[in-house]
Amino acid sequence: MVYYMYTFDQAPWRAAYSAPMRASKSAKTAARPHGSSGIQLGEASARAMILQGAASVFAVHGVRAASVEHVLEAAGVSRRTFYRLYGSKEEVAAVLYRLGTDRLLDACRLAVSEEKDPLRQVERCIDAHLQSARDFGRLVFVLGGEAQRRESALHTRRMQVHDMLVSLLATAVNAQAGRSVDPLLVRALVLALEGVTRVMLEEGNEGRHVTHAGVARIKRVMMRIATATLAGDGPGVTAMPPGE
Repeated sequence: MVYYMYTFDQAPWRAAYSAPMRASKSAKTAARPHGSSGIQLGEASARAMILQGAASVFAVHGVRAASVEHVLEAAGVSRRTFYRLYGSKEEVAAVLYRLGTDRLLDACRLAVSEEKDPLRQVERCIDAHLQSARDFGRLVFVLGGEAQRRESALHTRRMQVHDMLVSLLATAVNAQAGRSVDPLLVRALVLALEGVTRVMLEEGNEGRHVTHAGVARIKRVMMRIATATLAGDGPGVTAMPPGE
């Protein structure tokens, strides 16, 4: 759930690249190969080119196997330009991941602000998340997997987003239950939905082939998990864990 829960129209690669890339298209065409001296790119254009190039490289090689040289070739920028803006390929991966998680949080905040029904709030978050996984499956798989590694620069951001999502969705859970519920329940829900998405991407050739049918199947599973979690008490259902 934490990977990239934002809508297709808000996808970071589109939002971050579309305008800057249009502005920098002529500059990139005129620029010489990265190994030679060429024109000085504007910072916004250069950043957009590097991020777009890195996104394509990470999708092919993964973060750890990719090299700065790979990114330079894909982006069409010089090594000097790259290191003027970024300290490493890991820093670029962290920027891409932050773009995605920022959109994730924006989508969830919008859902909470526009929907009164807690179940509908969660469903909209799930829809946004799955749209991204379908459209950018391979990159979602790569960056999401990298973020799970404790030694990764992306891991801290993943934990921060978990905390923000728990805080945001706890309001919906409490409203549905009619009382304060242990926030650990919400964290468990976030982790469960994140894990289910990971399974879908793995089954789709590690994000390379995500189908509409696969997304529909995962949504059914997600909604069962989410609605069962939010349903509260009932026959055969363990009582909601109370808040502290």
